[in-house]
Amino acid sequence: MRRAFAAGLVALLLAAVLGLMRVNDNIEEEVDAAMSLASVMARLGTLDQVDDRSALAALRETLQQESLRHLTLHIIDSRGRVVLQPLPPPPDPVALGWLYALHRQTLSSPDGRRASWPVRRPDGRGWIVSLAASHESERIEAINNLAGALALLLGCIGALLLAMAWNVRRAFAPMADLLAAIDRVGQHDHDAVRQLPRMPIRELESVATALRALVQALDRAESERRLLSQQVLTLQEDERHHLARELHDEFGQRLTALRLDAVWLDRRLADQPDQAELQAVVAGMAERCAEVQRDIRDLLVRLRPLGPGDDGGEAGSESGDSGRLPLARLVQLLEGLVSGWQAGAPPGPEPTVWRLVLRQRGHPGMVGDLALPLDPDVAASTRLPRELVLALYRISQEALTNAARHAQAGEVELALTLRLDRRPPVIEWSVRDDGVGLADPAGARPRGNGLGGMQERVWALGGQWSIGHATQDPDGRPRGLALSATLSWRDPA
Repeated sequence: MRRAFAAGLVALLLAAVLGLMRVNDNIEEEVDAAMSLASVMARLGTLDQVDDRSALAALRETLQQESLRHLTLHIIDSRGRVVLQPLPPPPDPVALGWLYALHRQTLSSPDGRRASWPVRRPDGRGWIVSLAASHESERIEAINNLAGALALLLGCIGALLLAMAWNVRRAFAPMADLLAAIDRVGQHDHDAVRQLPRMPIRELESVATALRALVQALDRAESERRLLSQQVLTLQEDERHHLARELHDEFGQRLTALRLDAVWLDRRLADQPDQAELQAVVAGMAERCAEVQRDIRDLLVRLRPLGPGDDGGEAGSESGDSGRLPLARLVQLLEGLVSGWQAGAPPGPEPTVWRLVLRQRGHPGMVGDLALPLDPDVAASTRLPRELVLALYRISQEALTNAARHAQAGEVELALTLRLDRRPPVIEWSVRDDGVGLADPAGARPRGNGLGGMQERVWALGGQWSIGHATQDPDGRPRGLALSATLSWRDPA
């Protein structure tokens, strides 16, 4: 508003200055018109002293030098002939000529007022001199003044509009940042709100303040929810560890004892040829015990993939880096998952192809953003938090299980990309298949299990999760499922 007020004040001062200048011009014109009339009257007072030709020539010269305003001069001789008539008016200017003509035709009525008197000539005859009213000079002056006033008013309005437009544009320019920040809040990116500048308008600043308070509340709520999710996931893992220990300590020992008994009985029966049938049953029992032991070992691996030191104690002490595992360990676990599903794929003309792809970006000496195979030395030297390794293993396990049970896919790809060109470093995880997919991937997120559980694990570690269609069939219909997650970690100081 201050700028609009300043623009209006400047326009008012300009109008006052131009008006005063126009007043001076009008005064000069009116004084000049009065002096011209005085000169003409003085010349008319000398007509009785000179002959007709000289008198008319002197009057024409006077009228050419000092034109009359508001009046026209006519002289008629004794025979009724017009010996002197007004000079033809100059042509109307192109710019306002149409306005002069419009006023003459629509708003100006004829004015027949006239002042006449006789003038005697030296030869005894007389002339009739008359001054008739003329609106033309005043019309031109008034229309010019009106046009100037309208032009000035238009300029003032334009200046005010420009000032107001500039004010509005400047005031609402931060709206783009504000709307972008609100959109980023919907994408769980709160940094854009924290980086909002101070708004130039009080109302917008109130909105920005409320948005900052909302983001702070969301941060607190998300921190509490992440903490709760981590506690729930920790309880799940603890329960798995407890179950694994029970299986190992109780079932493992008892199965071993039962297998030893079966072996002992088999040896005793070996010396009795008439007990061949019973010996075969005992040998089968021993083989069944061995199979159950193998199944329990596989189950222990699934329940406790990082081994007995899954709680962070044993492995941490071995590595000298408490709570961390080398990236190579994660790669080994994922290779085991993929090879296990590949080995268990049912035989057929087109069996499912299970593939593990390892990439590295930001490799020293690389050009651009080319994806390179994972460097074994980097995999061995890069150490990840145990909870990150466990989360990547669990979501890979769940994703591959879903692909095997529901996708009906010909190819399933598990990809792991290490981003060393970012700070903090990032791991990009993805699983893609060309199977039947989901009609609504975004809506298939039940909480607690399946896709919802995978998303919860990623979210609990502060990562980003996305789900969508992987490919399109020849008819353009979406096909397959693509899961991806981005997780970062910070190296210890």
